Amino acid sequence: MKFFRVQVSRQYWANLITTFLSQACSAAMIIVLTPVLQENFSVEEFSNYGVLLNIILFTSAFDFGLNLGLMRRLIHERTKASVLISTSFFFFLLLFLIAFPVFLYLYYKNMLHISSGFFLNALLTSLLVLQTIIAALFDVILQSANKIFIGKLIRIGKTVVEFVVLFFCSEKGSATLLLVASGMVNVFFIGTLVFFSKKEAVYSISIKRFSWVALIEHARYSFWYFLNSISVVFVFNSQIIMLNAVTTKAEVASYILVSRFLDVVRLGATNFTQVLFPSLASLEAKGEWAHLRVNYFAILKRVVVFSILILLVLLTIGKYVFVWWSGQAGEDILNLYYIASVFTILIIIDNVSAVFLHAFRLNKVQTLLSIGQGLIALLIGYFLLQQYGLAAMAIGSVIALVATNFIYNPVFLISQFRKRTER
Repeated sequence: MKFFRVQVSRQYWANLITTFLSQACSAAMIIVLTPVLQENFSVEEFSNYGVLLNIILFTSAFDFGLNLGLMRRLIHERTKASVLISTSFFFFLLLFLIAFPVFLYLYYKNMLHISSGFFLNALLTSLLVLQTIIAALFDVILQSANKIFIGKLIRIGKTVVEFVVLFFCSEKGSATLLLVASGMVNVFFIGTLVFFSKKEAVYSISIKRFSWVALIEHARYSFWYFLNSISVVFVFNSQIIMLNAVTTKAEVASYILVSRFLDVVRLGATNFTQVLFPSLASLEAKGEWAHLRVNYFAILKRVVVFSILILLVLLTIGKYVFVWWSGQAGEDILNLYYIASVFTILIIIDNVSAVFLHAFRLNKVQTLLSIGQGLIALLIGYFLLQQYGLAAMAIGSVIALVATNFIYNPVFLISQFRKRTER
């Protein structure tokens, strides 16, 4: 079976379709639940909830890249599965013990401007970060076996259950209650991932298999994946945290609405290449660079055309859908929406090269540029905020991306294809 003139298996289609279904469920949850939260929550509580979620996503990147590195190593080094998985698992538990007092201090000093109970929020933030990282660990085991579709089906079930629970809990108008509810759902989610991962991979988890030597080795192996994760949260999550410190709760809430709406588009459109990671890593291990080169250009060409069509929809029909969904039609928020739409499309196009580079572990310079991209976007957004309002954050994002990875990634990847196919 061919896709974009690329030979792919039925399993690829299963992985892709279930990934889209998972994203569709997540999108439906966002689309339906966000207006409900707006209605039941005060502006301040809605903003607090959005900021807390971003803090959780931001901090979840501090798994030191062990999960993404683990996926690639399980493909290349199956015999080390038990040691690598056990070492990663117990290290993540240790991170929780470190994270809780850190969050306790930050919330107590109100450094993150969360105006509610500091102790409970610190505990819940730490717990949800741990659950996010642990869930990713067991999902990675499934992905390394190229059984992405199993993890996505489990996530679909989790999303449906979580939506029902959060919908009814939202009537209380409490961000803290919603975090508690998510934590309870995550317990069953992780348990299900563990059960199915044991069916697809041979491994055991034991404290006896924990090894500091293995941890240091794996941390070195995963270092650039870790830096890349940091760069991703800089690009997509740090702006909300900064805005929460320098603007009003109403402006933060507006930015969250635009981000959530366009995240649905970005995550859905990047699925085509994201699910290829295990297959690309396997082909790279076999040295099939000519095949990979053909695949890259075929996929990139179609994604560019697809992205242009998405942008046209976002700037026409999509604008009215956003206004209807969010209930916001002010000039400031629409200016943010227009420019953020352009940024979203550029990210979708850049993602093709980024996935290939990560799968080949050729992402060192790309990762450094990504960190620079996030910092540049924050600085430009901060200095232009007074003049251009919320749109300044999107302007900063576009300029930073074009000045860094949008050009570098394809140029470097093409040079690597040329070098390796001429050997």
